[in-house]
This record gives sequence, structure tokens and C-alpha cells, in this order.
Amino acid sequence: MKSAIEQLYKWENESDNIPVTEEWKKPADKAIEILDEFRPSLNDKQERQFIEILDCECGQHAEMIRQYYKDGFKLGLMLAVETMLK
Repeated sequence: MKSAIEQLYKWENESDNIPVTEEWKKPADKAIEILDEFRPSLNDKQERQFIEILDCECGQHAEMIRQYYKDGFKLGLMLAVETMLK
């Protein structure tokens, strides 16, 4: 069974109505623009390697964010307990 923190992090108890912010959309659009220009210059092997690199980077980033979320959740809980005890 997954921990409550994991369930909240993965948003398993709610719908997928997370809004896309402008702060997220701008760099995403720029990345797509650059990728559309860059990708045709790659041969098949280079494209596979490039996609593999992106997958590795995304996996590392996702794990880092998950750890930050868990640490932040635990810190918030500790702050709430500390506040109640005072």
C-alpha cells in the first residue's frame, strides 16, 4: 500500500484538473519550438540517443521533485504539530 504522501503526490484521490500556468506554458512552448528545429538534423541513432537522454533527465527531475514534495509535506506536518503544542 502506498503512503498517504505518495497518494497525494500522485493525485490519486482527485481528478486531473490541474491548471496549466503561463510559467509552465512559456518554457514548454519554447522547448517544442527548439525541438522542431533541432530534430530533423539528427540521424536515427542520434534521435534515439537524444530521446534516451531526455527520458533520463525527466526521470531524475521527477524523482527530485517527489523527494522535495515529501520533505515539504513532512516539514509542514512538523510545523503544524509544533504550533499545536505551543
